[in-house]
Amino acid sequence: LSNSIYSVISPEGCASILWKDVSKSNEAAEAMKITAQDLINLTNQDKVKLIDLRPAADFDDGHITGSTNIPFANLDDRAHEIKQNEGMSLVLICETGSQSANAGEKLQNLGYKDTLILSGGINNWRMDNLPLI
Repeated sequence: LSNSIYSVISPEGCASILWKDVSKSNEAAEAMKITAQDLINLTNQDKVKLIDLRPAADFDDGHITGSTNIPFANLDDRAHEIKQNEGMSLVLICETGSQSANAGEKLQNLGYKDTLILSGGINNWRMDNLPLI
């Protein structure tokens, strides 16, 4: 991954580029997910900002180091708190990965261009026995 470049667009845009068919946006959304190991590598390179979309109580029970809690239910009101730096991607984290796709779409509509989804969410992170604080 040291020579990889991550640049992410909306699932619709990705489907349009890859298949020239916007109706394949669900397939594109699946392809836009990153694994826990990808996340570790990107975090170690300071190339991502982590946004945990779970409710505050779940976040307080354990979260990935360096993540910021903005619950999905409050995303519309709190999206302005997310500062996207040049060259950094947002990684969206939820319980299973499914709510992150909805959040990614909202953020794309608000102008956030580089968003990634942690595949399987915090559940997969736990199953891989990775640390939470």
